[in-house]
Amino acid sequence: MRRSSRILSTAALTGALALVAAPALANGSGQTVDMPPWEWYIAAGGGEWGVDEGSFDDSITSQGDAWDGSDMVFLGPDYLGISSASEALEPAIPADYVLFACGTSTLSVSGADEVVACNETVTTPWGLSITSDVRVLAPGDLARITFFVTNTTSSAVALGYEYDWNYGESTGHVRSSVPDVEQDTTIYEGFLANPDVWSYNFSDINAGVAWGILGQPLLGTSSNHSGYDGGSVELLPSAGRTIAAGDTIALAFFHKMQEPEPVVEVSEPAAGETVDPAASSVEATDEPATMPVPQPASSHLAETPASFMAEFSSFDGRLTRGLPADVTVGNWQPAAAPELADTGAGIDENLLMGGLAAALLGAGAALLIARRVAGAARR
Repeated sequence: MRRSSRILSTAALTGALALVAAPALANGSGQTVDMPPWEWYIAAGGGEWGVDEGSFDDSITSQGDAWDGSDMVFLGPDYLGISSASEALEPAIPADYVLFACGTSTLSVSGADEVVACNETVTTPWGLSITSDVRVLAPGDLARITFFVTNTTSSAVALGYEYDWNYGESTGHVRSSVPDVEQDTTIYEGFLANPDVWSYNFSDINAGVAWGILGQPLLGTSSNHSGYDGGSVELLPSAGRTIAAGDTIALAFFHKMQEPEPVVEVSEPAAGETVDPAASSVEATDEPATMPVPQPASSHLAETPASFMAEFSSFDGRLTRGLPADVTVGNWQPAAAPELADTGAGIDENLLMGGLAAALLGAGAALLIARRVAGAARR
């Protein structure tokens, strides 16, 4: 399998992250998320972070290799894109791009979802502090990778990024702006450009990536299909999108897998074996007919790429599950408010909220007592 060439930084700075639910012990690298019939591998360690693999197994059909990696690069305010400078000059400005690389990760359960959080904070020379997690959303066919970006400086900072991904294999490709046209990726590389907001790939496991809603402030301004199986979306700092001093914004990208059609094995006569029509007729009369192989309840034979990716036309429902209420997802909002109710918080989340509530109640009681004592003293 080929992978598209990507801009990588030479170093990533680390810190700490604590987000959702009761943490499991980190294994020192990536994490496998098992939500039958779906399975994901989220890569970490060795300079990696992102959606690395996906598979499906319902005991009737088993397919893998939906993904072959993803990564996120943050571009500095003075970054010059390939369109503005030659590739030969690119290594001369390594300080202007930083790869989000994660050393260790933590797997946790949050209601019906599972979350892989990077345990480090990546910082940039131009004052951004970045954390990230990947939330596999129930029933398990969809993953949201989110980057939380804080401007730690005292002035606005221009935002630039490039998000890259590779499908495991590709026999055809569809882009959102022309959803009825399948590009033959066995002949040419495929194509993405504005105003595309999602990419869909035909393979053993058909899969798609979505990166925002048109009109949102931090949506990438260009997208690209590279090789036969890779894609990217980019927002250059020169586009003028900024993060205010002290503010935190989020960027979210969705990876979705489609249930494969069942693979039905048909028995063939052994070599040299002949079939007696008369005997077959008798057997057909005397014995019950062989039942057909059962089909999965949710076959997607009538599903089109556009209908499969339709949930990304708005930012609500499960797409927003688990997001902080006070952080705007700049490539998707303000389309709708995050889904905050009935998210199925884990027991530790409930304990945490209960503890906070108790602490606030105690503080309020103490303040009330102090005021009464002070009032009595004045009288």
